[in-house]
Amino acid sequence: MNNTSINEVFKLGLKKDKPRRLNQTWIKDIGYDQAPYYNEKMGLYELEDFLEVAAKDIDHVKITTNQILNSPDAWLKKKIATYKKYKVQPYLDHTYFMKAYEIDEVDNAIRLGKNLGFEYIEFMSTYDEVSADTILKWIEISNEVGLNMFYEHHPKKNWFKTNDDVTSTFKDIVSMATPFIENDAKMLVMDHEEFELQNNSGKFNYDEIIEHYGKENICFEVTSPKEGNDRWLFDLKKYFKLFGTDINVCNIMPSQILLIDSLRYDPDLEIIPKRL
Repeated sequence: MNNTSINEVFKLGLKKDKPRRLNQTWIKDIGYDQAPYYNEKMGLYELEDFLEVAAKDIDHVKITTNQILNSPDAWLKKKIATYKKYKVQPYLDHTYFMKAYEIDEVDNAIRLGKNLGFEYIEFMSTYDEVSADTILKWIEISNEVGLNMFYEHHPKKNWFKTNDDVTSTFKDIVSMATPFIENDAKMLVMDHEEFELQNNSGKFNYDEIIEHYGKENICFEVTSPKEGNDRWLFDLKKYFKLFGTDINVCNIMPSQILLIDSLRYDPDLEIIPKRL
């Protein structure tokens, strides 16, 4: 019998084993929090089956905040443990941090996240509203309980919840990222709205960011399906063409994960059939 594999016959290539510095793909797990934006769910039964197929392609998973707030702790712990079993690391996203901040409970939220089994928490840009001392306190608590950090940079309107479409300068991004990066944050995540606001000038700022931090320390977020079914694909193709197909990408839905490597190989690939 010929022992040639499917990968070899179809020249699919072999993904580098985890942990990897580049070519990372992070997914978004919405659990049962679907309405009114999503058409896919991820319960415990689906999860095990899904990960048997796709875990090799996934590095991290964002467990959405509504899922964390509205699901039983025991169920969440099972879900987190299942991801870890397949070497996919779950993280608390910036919305969890923001909601905790709104009720002045960030300290407790960090500890509670660790108690659930999370290994990572994502902080976000707070501009001048939060003092440097407070940010350092949160960093110290995260380090104390053993919760690794990501820092996600958002445009100003996402923190203050305004319609002010102001972009961030390279200096602004570095200034707000520095406390986290200097204290061993594992990744700088660039929110998709920041890139969209910068439009054609975005590449200049982003090239500076890549040069400053190194491509392996940056993750590019694609748009969620709730803001347009095909927008994630537009973002992904643009990122790959501008910054290279080996970049780290995040906010990928489970149903999209098996398409990512094909798009890394050929960013012009048409994966959504055109209507006649």
